[in-house]
Amino acid sequence: MKDKCQREIKHIRFSVTDNCNYNCIFCDNEGFIPTTNQLSVDEIIKTCRLLAEVLKVKRIKFTGGEPLCRREIVDIIRRINELGLYEDISMTTNGFLLDQKAQDLVNAGLDRVNVSLPSLKPNMYQKITASNSLLKVLKGLKTAKNVGLYPVKINYVVLKGLNDNELEEFIGFSARHGYILQLIELHTRSDAVGQKKEFYERYHVDLTDTIHQLEEEAYDVKIRGKMQNRKVLFHPNGAVIEIIHPSHEFCMGCTKLRVGCDGNLFGCLYKSDLGKNIRDDLHQDHSVAHYDKIFRTVIDSREPYY
Repeated sequence: MKDKCQREIKHIRFSVTDNCNYNCIFCDNEGFIPTTNQLSVDEIIKTCRLLAEVLKVKRIKFTGGEPLCRREIVDIIRRINELGLYEDISMTTNGFLLDQKAQDLVNAGLDRVNVSLPSLKPNMYQKITASNSLLKVLKGLKTAKNVGLYPVKINYVVLKGLNDNELEEFIGFSARHGYILQLIELHTRSDAVGQKKEFYERYHVDLTDTIHQLEEEAYDVKIRGKMQNRKVLFHPNGAVIEIIHPSHEFCMGCTKLRVGCDGNLFGCLYKSDLGKNIRDDLHQDHSVAHYDKIFRTVIDSREPYY
């Protein structure tokens, strides 16, 4: 299904909980603050089945809060996998519980994982996340790779005056361990910003010049046309660097539909207020055509934010 800008929805980003064991200063809460309780496991499974059947999507990513804080997360992954409708099942996590749960997640059907890693320095990591757990997360990264999650990606949000001097270290670290580095520019929707701009103005780093320099150093550059037109840079030291740089072109390449943990379906990180909560609908004997109409209305609300 395509929106009014002719962007086809190909990916689902599904929050399974708003609970988190971290308090990261740049958290965006997936662009959404839930107003009711989180969906049950059965409601999640039904929603995922309907999304796949109506939209013909094959890829889904589970998020939070922190998805590994959801007690039933392994069962959720297993049941989604058993639907046989998704070819790619992934997760974004802070990595705190990854060492403990990685093997069970792989056995359940998880394909790959993104791990938020804002610093490779213990003191700075704690300052940004409010958690003294860098070594635990690094162990989780290693375990994720060893049990077969592939690729393992690192989400590095660059923050001025905090971790913006660690890029070279991150590039080397990613190359040594075979992780993909996602270089992420802070966006204006961070919940830390709210309706004010102090946080953004204090910590935002314009990565334009950095990206140009990395492109010049790279021996190859590819465009992920199926994922927000992201540039992927191949560094001579073996690092693979994926660029997440908010822009009009980035928005024009967006193929995501989002589901909040309480059942709110929305089409843009910046526009959750245009969404539709489908929780009550899940408990009615509605036809597929009913959900087709709901999904189409939400998708038609999408527009380039930048």
